[in-house]
Amino acid sequence: MIVRIVTTVLYLTLLTGCASHTLQLPISTNDPANPNAPEAAFSPRPNWLQSEVPVTAEQPTAEPTAPTRLPTTTATMYTCPMHPEVIQSSLGKCPECGMKLVPKEPSKTETEGK
Repeated sequence: MIVRIVTTVLYLTLLTGCASHTLQLPISTNDPANPNAPEAAFSPRPNWLQSEVPVTAEQPTAEPTAPTRLPTTTATMYTCPMHPEVIQSSLGKCPECGMKLVPKEPSKTETEGK
């Protein structure tokens, strides 16, 4: 019985002694955890929400567009769901946010006047 207790204590002592020594692996020079690692080149993530909107030199993005007035013709007009002041006579994209233009529904005052 005493031999069993001494053996158990010996095994526990050996196991705790092994656990106290941690093996430190060398860090690669390219590992981000290494303070001497070279910096990676910055590559921004593509913005999938605005990937359909090409920005050209002719089209400034910072300046707001002036709201246009409704023409008196019966042609279908298109407007932006987010910017109702943007109205165009042809289908396209909003110059402010790039959303697809939707057909504009005539207001109640326009339908009552006709």
